Amino acid sequence: MLNSIKKVDTIILGAGISGLTLGYYLHKKNKDFLVFDSNASNGGNISTKIKNGFICENGPNTVLLNNKSIKDLISDLELDEEIIYPNDNNNKRFLLRNGKLIELPSSFGKFLISNFLSLYSKICILFEIFKSKTRDNTSVYEFFNRRFGKEFHDTLIEPFLTGVYAGNTKNMSTKHVLKKIWEMEQKHGSIILGFMKKKSRSKMPKSFNFKKGLSRLSDSIFQKIKNKIRLSSKITSISKIGNIYEVSIDNKIKFHCNKLVSTIPAYALSDILYDVEVSQELKKISYCPIYVLHLGIEREKIMEDISGFGVLTKPSDEKNFLGIIFNSRIFPHVAPLGKDLLTVMIGGARQEKLIKLEKEVLFDKVLNDIKKLISYEGKIVMKHDFLWKRGIPQYDLNHESIISKIKNFQNKNKNFHIMGNYFEGISVSDCVEKAYALSKIL
Repeated sequence: MLNSIKKVDTIILGAGISGLTLGYYLHKKNKDFLVFDSNASNGGNISTKIKNGFICENGPNTVLLNNKSIKDLISDLELDEEIIYPNDNNNKRFLLRNGKLIELPSSFGKFLISNFLSLYSKICILFEIFKSKTRDNTSVYEFFNRRFGKEFHDTLIEPFLTGVYAGNTKNMSTKHVLKKIWEMEQKHGSIILGFMKKKSRSKMPKSFNFKKGLSRLSDSIFQKIKNKIRLSSKITSISKIGNIYEVSIDNKIKFHCNKLVSTIPAYALSDILYDVEVSQELKKISYCPIYVLHLGIEREKIMEDISGFGVLTKPSDEKNFLGIIFNSRIFPHVAPLGKDLLTVMIGGARQEKLIKLEKEVLFDKVLNDIKKLISYEGKIVMKHDFLWKRGIPQYDLNHESIISKIKNFQNKNKNFHIMGNYFEGISVSDCVEKAYALSKIL
């Protein structure tokens, strides 16, 4: 039998970084709210595991200090003293050539005189300024293939976006995945001209972690508002009664609220939303699976130079992983003295079959690749893994339609707000910025 209906002004669905940040700022304004999450822990995609002295990140490994909102949040939580910035190795990135680690040139000038690309591809780059402006939104693959050539896309763009989205560039929307590049080309008719005409050469924003991992951020917020958070509480339905929203929890408890904010993944919201049209649109958002493997190894047994951020692969490399982050080479504190921590990403759009293998079989394949790559014959002193069955949301070519449907829904349903990493920004700092902005109007 259902309990009596409970009332609260604002309900937030999801206790990931978006929901937590929004709740924190509503708490500061003394607003009446509750946060619900079906998981037993907070943080969403932010998930730190400390094992045998190794600090492993199952989700994002770093956060960018690229907007005022993330800077203010850290300061407000008094976490400034716990921030760890990467060392100089952070600027070194590797790609593969003939199975060997090759450092990516650090400047455009060095890139042009390097042997990363053929002479023909370099000529294509220089002639990009004469290409006509792209008329309609197109895939990342088509966009760069037309402007710079296929070799440029295959060698540089595809590996880079693999590290961010783990998706297929033939399906990615240039307008939404590479928003600044798209806007530059639309404004100046050329990417190269756009860079040349930029009045200010702003420095790349700093990235950071915390002494005890990124979960320190979500846990700090959680401690501030834990009496307002209900974990292990599955939202089973949402309905609208006049201007009031009814939320059912575990098919047992019903809440009525004036304002409702969803920060849960698109697929989770689609299952409980009362609007069939928007629900179907949300189902179109695909999420790439990611298998994360953390390895602790003996530093003195590594024969190759891995002093850099990491390495990304392209399909032609034929490796059993998408990329590797050399964590302890950029953040020494994440591994015990004399040890190295590697984070290996497997799966994505091109390796879905691979992550369906038995764990032992997959581990042997990956380890064999890594040992050859870094010339390693030492022991594996720590192993930890985590599978995101639906990990990274994809900004595909139908993304414009999805955004339009979401905005139309919000216009028709006053005080129902939809946010998350599946549109208008995928990073942690993007989510914090959106949550802070929403808190100003609630």
